[in-house]
Amino acid sequence: MENKFNILVCDDDKSIVDAIEIYLKQENYNVIKAYNGLEALQALEENEIHLILLDVMMPKMDGYEACRKIREKKHTPIIMLT
Repeated sequence: MENKFNILVCDDDKSIVDAIEIYLKQENYNVIKAYNGLEALQALEENEIHLILLDVMMPKMDGYEACRKIREKKHTPIIMLT
């Protein structure tokens, strides 16, 4: 059975993103990856996202600012990674 849920994983540490992706894909989730807050915002514009895993400390735009920007337009659930 194919799951149609898209999860955005955003962290500047590629190894963390890759590890999370492995576990989520084993549960048949679609994973969209971003490595900073700006990429996360772009991914949200380009994809239907059902859940966001968002790191706090990132370059270009940190997780707190990205969360504020996301909340201006969307009510997608966010889990902060700290």
